[in-house]
Amino acid sequence: MIELRLYLQGDEREADRLRGILADEGFRFVDSPGPDAPQNALVGFEEALPAGAPRETLALRIEELERTILELRNLDVAKSQFLTNVSHELRTPLTAIVTYGEVLRDGLLGEISPRQREAIESMINSCRQLLSMIEEILTYARTNARAIELQPSEFSLDDVVGHVYDMNASLIHQKSLRYEARLHGPLPAVWADRDKVVHVLGNLIGNAIDFTPQDGTLRVDARRSPENPSWVEVVVEDSGIGIDPRHHDMIFQEFAQVDSSRARIHHGTGLGLAIAKKFVQLHGGKIWVESELGSGSRFYFTLPSVEAGERLGAA
Repeated sequence: MIELRLYLQGDEREADRLRGILADEGFRFVDSPGPDAPQNALVGFEEALPAGAPRETLALRIEELERTILELRNLDVAKSQFLTNVSHELRTPLTAIVTYGEVLRDGLLGEISPRQREAIESMINSCRQLLSMIEEILTYARTNARAIELQPSEFSLDDVVGHVYDMNASLIHQKSLRYEARLHGPLPAVWADRDKVVHVLGNLIGNAIDFTPQDGTLRVDARRSPENPSWVEVVVEDSGIGIDPRHHDMIFQEFAQVDSSRARIHHGTGLGLAIAKKFVQLHGGKIWVESELGSGSRFYFTLPSVEAGERLGAA
């Protein structure tokens, strides 16, 4: 018997998608690619072929695999383009509804009763929620199409934590959550794309608010990474409903919902954590969760400090 071996490199998300396809094609997953694998190999597969198999058989097998991979990539591009087109078409009328709703709410077209104002306010909030979901889909489509580039700069993590808190302060107060931010310092400045970091932290804090009951707790910690002191580690901890350990990997996958039933309480696109993971990975960092059902959740992610950026020649 001889072996035909294939390695996947580059995008971890794409490697995950192709894993199942290649397994169906008869390849066996290799847990450790081995010392002779290409640099940055994420996953390996091997297939046993009969000894003395003609070169034509090998060439045909490779051609079939290349065709399968190309078809998957074309489908992925088509999906992203569809999401982009539909999201753009939905955003325009929704923005108009919000605008006219605000005109009615503010009495610019005549006086309205308190009950009418309450109904209009509810309509506006629902439309804004839809707009937020559409923006998330657009961000995912751009990320999936590799159309997002980092614009790193030097900034204080303390400022970002304060900014994200201000964005969510009203929701925190509505649920009477006890909020605390602790920066274990002195912390070095971060070398990263500030808008992307705001997006990641905003998503984690938003999820913590959604999944934490009234009068719960929410805490943000930042410190030097225990594994690499030239990196910064951020932790978002809550006293919410928690996540079953068997779902820890799934929640970072696109369109994933732990509760996918129509009667679920918490709604969303299932893209927030997938986008957050992509943004963190673009910085060379990692993101993970520690949680159990009924015991709250702790989400961690790492970012390079200016010290790490200087070592890489980025600053």
